[in-house]
Amino acid sequence: MSYLGKYLKMPPTIEKLHKLEKEIEKEGHSLSNLSLYLEFDFSPYENTPYDVITFASTGVDGIHFGFLTDFGTVSDLENAFVVCISPMDFDSHIKIVARNIREFLNLVCTMKDALTISNFNILEEEGQYIRLLKELKQVEPEDEEFEEDANYVVEKIIATFDSERIEDVYHYVEGKVRTEREQQTILSTLDGLGIIPVENITSNFLPYKLEKDMTIDMEEVKAFFNSATTESKMAFFRDVQFTYLIADEIALKELVIHEMIKLGLQDEVDRLYVF
Repeated sequence: MSYLGKYLKMPPTIEKLHKLEKEIEKEGHSLSNLSLYLEFDFSPYENTPYDVITFASTGVDGIHFGFLTDFGTVSDLENAFVVCISPMDFDSHIKIVARNIREFLNLVCTMKDALTISNFNILEEEGQYIRLLKELKQVEPEDEEFEEDANYVVEKIIATFDSERIEDVYHYVEGKVRTEREQQTILSTLDGLGIIPVENITSNFLPYKLEKDMTIDMEEVKAFFNSATTESKMAFFRDVQFTYLIADEIALKELVIHEMIKLGLQDEVDRLYVF
């Protein structure tokens, strides 16, 4: 079964980006000049959310990007939020960095290096963004050739996708992206992604509080699943993965899989089985 599940194939922008890469390779360039490697096989890490479809990596430290499907409720991957997963940044390893794949390309063109986008996972303050951007502008003489290659690929992307550089990266990531996501979600989760309404909008949600290294009471969890809303269950799925509790408790993993199947989340179950 394809890891894309119900989506069947990558969105047009990814396919177009793949075509562009083949074209620029003939000229001795590559998207790798921007630390961007398209992935056409499912390559998740243990902390890649089950409802994220990976599409690219940076080639360093397992850092990768994916489409947030919100447990398959997103109708078109072209309009899905883009998340960055940086496995080595424990407890700060997941962050939404763009509202869609087109704006993600805008971000790549602005930074001229997809690897630097992973820094956003641990940034929040405007001053931190300003310092990062300032450092990127300080190109050493020995790096000038790499800079020229990156600029060439950036211009190719801009010409192909009508992309544009983002004037204020801090305002975009911490303002536009975060605000839009917060307006959509009705439950918060430990990974910062949150849960959007699926079946209920006005229900009284009672999420199950999870934390790392806690002792799981299976009977209590079963009772929670018997009465919880779909949204509360989805929040549990996110939190139990974020805390790594699901990796240590076989019975808990089996229960989560059972509940996912009951909710029709077969795609997410298939990705969970990778581990």
